[in-house]
Amino acid sequence: MNGEKPEGFSSWMIQWGVYLLVVVFLALGITYGLTIPPFESPDEPFHLNTVRYIAVHWALPPRVMPDRRLMTGADVARSLEYTETRVFYAPPLYYSLGAILVSWTDMRDLPRLLVPNPTWEKGWSPVPGTDPWNKNFYARVAWGITGETIWALYLLRLLSLGLGVVTVLSTHALARRLWPDRPMLSLGAAALVALNPQFIALSAGVTNDNLLIALCTLFFAHTVSCIQNGTKRQWALLGGFAGLTLLTKQSGWLLLPTGVLAALMQQVSWRQRFRNAGLFLSIALTIGLWWYVRGAVLYSDPMGFGPHVAGQNPLARFGLREAWTCFQTYWAAFGWGLILADGYVYWCIAGLLGAGLLGLLFALRPGGSWWRLPPAIRRGMALVALAFGLNAAALVRWAMATGAPFGRLLFPTIAPVAVLTAYGLAQWARWKGCRWMQEAGLIAAIAFNACIPWRFIRPAFTYSRPLRTAPATLQPVHQAFQNGIQLLGYEVSWDRLQAGRRASLILYWYTPSPPQARYWVSVRLGPRDPAGHVAGQDIWLGDTLYPTDLWRAGDIVRQVHHLSIPDWAPAPGLYWLRIGVYSEETGRIPLQDGPGDMVVLGPWRLLPAGSPPAPACVTDYRLGDAIRLKGYDLAWEREGDQRYLAVTLQWQAVEEVGADYTAFVHLLDGEGRLVAQHDGPPRGGEYPTSWWRVGEQVPDTHRLLLERLPEGPLSLQVGMYHPETLARLPAYDQTESRLPADVVPLARIWTDESGTLQFSCSP
Repeated sequence: MNGEKPEGFSSWMIQWGVYLLVVVFLALGITYGLTIPPFESPDEPFHLNTVRYIAVHWALPPRVMPDRRLMTGADVARSLEYTETRVFYAPPLYYSLGAILVSWTDMRDLPRLLVPNPTWEKGWSPVPGTDPWNKNFYARVAWGITGETIWALYLLRLLSLGLGVVTVLSTHALARRLWPDRPMLSLGAAALVALNPQFIALSAGVTNDNLLIALCTLFFAHTVSCIQNGTKRQWALLGGFAGLTLLTKQSGWLLLPTGVLAALMQQVSWRQRFRNAGLFLSIALTIGLWWYVRGAVLYSDPMGFGPHVAGQNPLARFGLREAWTCFQTYWAAFGWGLILADGYVYWCIAGLLGAGLLGLLFALRPGGSWWRLPPAIRRGMALVALAFGLNAAALVRWAMATGAPFGRLLFPTIAPVAVLTAYGLAQWARWKGCRWMQEAGLIAAIAFNACIPWRFIRPAFTYSRPLRTAPATLQPVHQAFQNGIQLLGYEVSWDRLQAGRRASLILYWYTPSPPQARYWVSVRLGPRDPAGHVAGQDIWLGDTLYPTDLWRAGDIVRQVHHLSIPDWAPAPGLYWLRIGVYSEETGRIPLQDGPGDMVVLGPWRLLPAGSPPAPACVTDYRLGDAIRLKGYDLAWEREGDQRYLAVTLQWQAVEEVGADYTAFVHLLDGEGRLVAQHDGPPRGGEYPTSWWRVGEQVPDTHRLLLERLPEGPLSLQVGMYHPETLARLPAYDQTESRLPADVVPLARIWTDESGTLQFSCSP
């Protein structure tokens, strides 16, 4: 970018770079277009509906005013439904071209495809963010995956992508006309357009913005030629570009003062300047003014802004928050502007733009490179900067009136932004350490754009398309509810769970007939007692994209549930999944066969979040061949007037246990009489010994009720026995000697002079 003739990779980029850039842009655009579902590009249904109206009626759609502002989710849902004429009014050029392109179909299935996301009705409006939940404006209708409307939509998306190519090439042409001897700078300007993720996504959608942007970029490239040496024919062509933008979108009016000023800036006689300005203006108005006159005569609304302003909620102010939203939606906010990239992405882009701005200010300083440019080039750069300023001012006014601070509305001047940023960045190329960053930045931008569909867009829009056959990998369940919906089976990727982590469960549902209601699915993870669940999820069966009232007979629906298990969940232990179906009107749906209304799956082990703390008293006793007692802790507890001795034993499995045993804890007085005892399976039966894994340590608490404390020292003993035969497990000490009565002696307990209970780990 510094005017020197590059070598190696850079020389190859000069010769072939712009063509490679177009190929990369097309590849990325096709990927984005296939990743973003139908109708999920901003305003795509409205534009598609207008194309359909013209294709069917071969007439301009009438202006329709909204009957209310979009104040509630229900209002939004109604506005997203299909209507013959939308509350949407814009000049007709793009829609007429689109109607010719798809004239082979009347898109008769469009009305049944436009099913608003049912969460609007619940007041769960989609919100921006990086999480993948509920970013869609429309539900996914299974029979709409293919069909004439979908084919027409993708054909129009290809048209938009072609217009995006025009914008990229025109940006390159604009930069070449400004700096014909600096090819790397021209390539950099084109790359700032072609590798803008938001521009790629917009170019992969159905919208009149793409035609407007292409025409505006052609206008700017041709304006520079007109300033330098414009003939009458060139000024007439410039007026033609401006007139076509007037017929594409109301933003085209911004080009009229730009074109007139360009004519007045030309270095010719004032008579010629006024002649060129008049020629430009007359041709532009001849082409485009009729639509605005029509609006004034028919609706007393020449600009056609009435439907937009009447239906939206204006902003009270335009501050830093709104400016940041504009910045995000200029670079990377996908779908309807709800799918955001990670925060560091925006700061990296801000750093790039900041470097470009600093370089531009450096060039504008007294004696800077700006002042060494030819006067015609300086005028051209000043003119495109002015065009961006007009566009930015119009965006602020539009955002204040409609509550829509969307940065993509600055794309008509995306080429001026790109060439000025590229020029500013080129100022840094004089430092040798910055030269290598040109190629490195280009490669990094391509790689980042290639990751976006899979990192951000696809997860947000992924839904379970109905299957016709169940996968062979599912674990069969075959439980049916009385509404006819069946749980065929499930898939899990774990053989055990862990506290503090997230677990994913996949359920497969089947319906022999179309459900007549919208059902919910309840998933609960908990121990034997269902009331003790530690994680769960309640969501529409089929999720927000394909709820049950859209299901067809024979659908097999795959639904993924993510359960966040808290780190405080009691563990280790056995946990079950309990799955139910219910509706808001009738409550829980009972099972067809058997009592209850929950399908129970499991159990699975739940392991603790970390290793258990080391016991206060360390021991090494063996019970049977598979279990060791590694230590224990003692604590005194009170509940009202009752006092308990809590004994926490630290067991460890050294081999597979193979059976379920019961532990006993006895407290004896000095004469060997039983003072208190507690018998029970480890962890209250929540984690039987047959489930213990080799090497696993299992804390097991037993509470001994002490109604009165006898005088003299006490001793504590523990052991295990089989609950059916009552046969005790053989107990051995550290020397592998069998202990009398297969009892493990533990602490000695006594009361000191103040009456405080004391204990010693030595038996």
